[in-house]
Amino acid sequence: MTLDLGRSEMVSPSAETESPTLAHEAFERLRADIISSRLAPGTKLRLHDLRDAYGLGLSPLREALSRLSENRLVEATGQRGFRVPEASVQDIMDIAMVRKEVEGFALRLSIRHGDDSWEAELVAARHKLALVERAGRDVAEDLWETRHRDFHYTLVSACQSPCLLHLQRILSDQFDRYRRLSAQSHSPNAPRSLIHKEILEAALARDADRAVNLLGDHITEATKLIVAGLSAPQELRKKPVRKSRKASSR
Repeated sequence: MTLDLGRSEMVSPSAETESPTLAHEAFERLRADIISSRLAPGTKLRLHDLRDAYGLGLSPLREALSRLSENRLVEATGQRGFRVPEASVQDIMDIAMVRKEVEGFALRLSIRHGDDSWEAELVAARHKLALVERAGRDVAEDLWETRHRDFHYTLVSACQSPCLLHLQRILSDQFDRYRRLSAQSHSPNAPRSLIHKEILEAALARDADRAVNLLGDHITEATKLIVAGLSAPQELRKKPVRKSRKASSR
């Protein structure tokens, strides 16, 4: 099998004395291609194919695959290597359940411990997200993804728990893979802008109960759309992902 990753930036292959920097590069590039579904569920990740596709040596690729396996973005298949995990309704429901608990608890702690700097960063993150939401179809998919992710991370960034922040990043990766895979996420639905604004206002008001409830509702609604997308006819789920989309579909 030859991987066709089209837009992946190629770098020159290195000797087998690759530095940790190359292992990190391999991790980030594979992670991005898995989350964006450019590496589709079920894709076999053979080292020699990956070496040809990414222009990286075998050692950093092995290390990257091991790290991705720990984060459940890659699945080890015994002695046969690695593959991108299949998608299932049961799995996204499980991810969503744990994400609500982890992110909700982290948000509650963040509201308790956050200072003026956290509030300023949160307002700035929400403003950047609002700008791309208002721009609608003129905004690239990846830009919206980045700013949406930054807003959610900033919400919990003052929790004072490196463990919670680590889990939040892992769960966000798993959740975002499903959201971008789901055909339903490209269909019009209620605007996301309002819920983001309400979460921000509750956090700034230090109303932890309301903020956590709104966040849980936000994750639940997104999960319903993902499940609907996974349940759509196979031919619809194979439609190519557009480079940009209307902000109201988020």
